[in-house]
Amino acid sequence: MTQIAAFVRSRPTIPPVLLAAVVLLLLSGCAVLDRQGDKSSPADGETQSTRAQLNAGYSDLYSNASGLAKVDTLLYVKFESDDVERVVTEMTDYCAALAQRLEALAADYPALDLHQQVDPPIIKAARDAQKKANLKRFAPVVGDSGTAFERGLLIRLLGAADQQHYMAATLAEREPNPALSKIMAETGERFAGFYDEIDRLLKARFYR
Repeated sequence: MTQIAAFVRSRPTIPPVLLAAVVLLLLSGCAVLDRQGDKSSPADGETQSTRAQLNAGYSDLYSNASGLAKVDTLLYVKFESDDVERVVTEMTDYCAALAQRLEALAADYPALDLHQQVDPPIIKAARDAQKKANLKRFAPVVGDSGTAFERGLLIRLLGAADQQHYMAATLAEREPNPALSKIMAETGERFAGFYDEIDRLLKARFYR
């Protein structure tokens, strides 16, 4: 997992309005692969259908990690509590590193596709509508602030951590490539840890 840390501080600075769209769209380690031969085809014992299903999961994991990586950049000015800022920063830094690690893996293993269309059009339309509604709530200046902001953000990050945990764990179970399976298992465990940490913070700070 120490290799992931090298990616953490490489994120570009993006205007807050653009980051808000990315964040709210989704608020909804590291083994090295052998570089031998052409890996654009599925591995032995793996069908095209199996790889396509796995790639749908990788695409979802990657998309969510890429968006979550930008949460603290967007919302830093609204933090009022050190413990909330710390857990948000830890999770978003990890997501930034994970997104870049997945990109590196895709370069080593061309059969791994991070850009499959995951949602049917009607699901995408519903999520876009939710994004627009939530954007007003979290927009700088006019959105929630203080306790209400921090509680709402942690609730959404809790759900995101849970989703990422189970997606990575499921990929680990079904991935026939041992190196990828190991990475996904460790990723699932890391997100499970974030879930527990955020859950404890919510209970201690907001639900006493």
